[in-house]
Amino acid sequence: MKRAFPFSRTLTVLLAMALIAVLVGAAAMQALAQGDDPASTAEPEVTAAAPEAATEAASDVTWTVNEMTFQSNYPTGFTFTIDLTSSAAPIARGRVVWTHAVGTNSQRSQSAELDPETGKLVADWVVQGGDAVPPWVGITYTWQITDEDGNAFESEPEYVEYEDTTREWLRVESEDVIVFTEGLSAEVGPLTVDAMAEQRETYRQAWGDLLPYKPRAILFGDQDAWLEWRKGLQNPRVIGTTDEHWGATVQIIYGGDMEDLAYGTVPHEIGHLYQGQFTIMTPGSWFIEGNATFFELHQQYDYEASVREMAAAGNLPALLDGTGPGVSGNNARRGYDIGYTFWRWFVDNYGLDGHRELIELLDQGISRNEALQTVTGLSLQEIESRWRTWLGASPIPPTLFPTPTMFFFPTVTPYGK
Repeated sequence: MKRAFPFSRTLTVLLAMALIAVLVGAAAMQALAQGDDPASTAEPEVTAAAPEAATEAASDVTWTVNEMTFQSNYPTGFTFTIDLTSSAAPIARGRVVWTHAVGTNSQRSQSAELDPETGKLVADWVVQGGDAVPPWVGITYTWQITDEDGNAFESEPEYVEYEDTTREWLRVESEDVIVFTEGLSAEVGPLTVDAMAEQRETYRQAWGDLLPYKPRAILFGDQDAWLEWRKGLQNPRVIGTTDEHWGATVQIIYGGDMEDLAYGTVPHEIGHLYQGQFTIMTPGSWFIEGNATFFELHQQYDYEASVREMAAAGNLPALLDGTGPGVSGNNARRGYDIGYTFWRWFVDNYGLDGHRELIELLDQGISRNEALQTVTGLSLQEIESRWRTWLGASPIPPTLFPTPTMFFFPTVTPYGK
């Protein structure tokens, strides 16, 4: 699931074999400069510098790139342009292909139009409907171009960002995360960096590796700024979203506990990015939300104690019978907390290595219950019983009343009707 896709590397100019010995020193072509990987770039340039020489896709064709640019039109979209020529024929068509997080299966593309006045190819991506993108996501892109003779060209990857220059943003970056904050205390960025550094090895051991990209935490403190990017998604009840295709979590925070934001919310949401990258979990379940909660370093209250009180009162529901507690509505928090205690029990008994083994089985398409039985060596009834006992509840989970079998007598139709 969600495997990394390689970027194509532009081929070196192939000269006729008879000329190699003579021209190798004088006619070496400079390839397009490769864009910086967002995982290792502190301050990437927004406009790609144009290389001076050429690259080509056929032995007898030279492609010359004069200029290549990117323009952020936040919040409505962005524009790519390229000025290049083929030695064989006029340019016929082109498109831009990009991803927001290198290493994810999140490729997007936009066809380009040839500007008759400038001769440049222009690819204009405009937000439509609910296809909104938050500010400060990374964009690693390449051009794919064909001339009228059918010769093809692909540029080296370039890295830019979808900038919001209309507001004052603070940016803090470390080897673990890139944090953007607007309208929030300046302490949020450094706190988040510290939290992610503290959790780094836990993520690595639990998932088998770190994310193949550097995740982003884009944090708003202003309602108008938050709503501005969510074109077509103006739901006032939504106060945060995490998307592996962006490689980012985007949240709006109204003041409050900055420590909980940095050490609780962000590690939880980054946990969802790991889920999307490394395994398959059912969205909107106690299993997936409890797993993300497991990675929080700060709790708003004692989640385990809350569930133990529930267990002592005889109100602990069954988990593995296909239902389990919900994670939406008025009692949404209940599902998060119960799910958290299950993962806490599981890791206490089988370690982070057991966590990794479990998610690897899930990634193979094995069902949750089958994977749990494989890792633990227990039956579902034994797993449920041991978790409940650990919480201080009765080892026997409540059972649903069986659905009665309905019998229908034949309908008698009066004679003559």
